Amino acid sequence: MHASLLTKAQAALEQIEPLVTQGWAPAESIARQLRWCVAFAANEPREERSGPFSTGLIATRELDMYGDRPELASLINEVQRETENLLHRKP
Repeated sequence: MHASLLTKAQAALEQIEPLVTQGWAPAESIARQLRWCVAFAANEPREERSGPFSTGLIATRELDMYGDRPELASLINEVQRETENLLHRKP
């Protein structure tokens, strides 16, 4: 288990889920990728990744550049970086 990543991914997901409920399409993509990160960090079964992560880019564009949630965008980018670093260390 990757406790630090799990904590960060869960915190980001908790903040994104209300936006998903409101039907905001970018939040749906971010949430899907964050759910994968949560499962990865917890060593739980998960589907194959559908491709490269784009959650950080979406978050930066929608929550920081055009939105009012730069802290959430920063957290999501941190989750993506940490997940990618861990994935690249695996054999």
